[in-house]
Amino acid sequence: MYKIKIGDKIYEIDPNGEPMMQQLVAQGAEIIAACNGAGICNTCSFKPIEGEFTERTETEEMMDLSEGERLSCQCHPKSDGEIKLTY
Repeated sequence: MYKIKIGDKIYEIDPNGEPMMQQLVAQGAEIIAACNGAGICNTCSFKPIEGEFTERTETEEMMDLSEGERLSCQCHPKSDGEIKLTY
């Protein structure tokens, strides 16, 4: 389990479980998921502040994401970290 900080809250994420977005929402994080995790709406986007995450997916590569921005529905952490939700 890795600890992911968003603002002043810390969430525990299983790197082998569901994508990070689903795990964060299940723990009470306020993430809008307009496409329900399909990776096509950008509403779960975030910028890593610290920590490592899995490589960008093909879905993320096709999206118009800002430099360094990720989709929480498309990745898992590879270490403890901190993120800033961007939507």
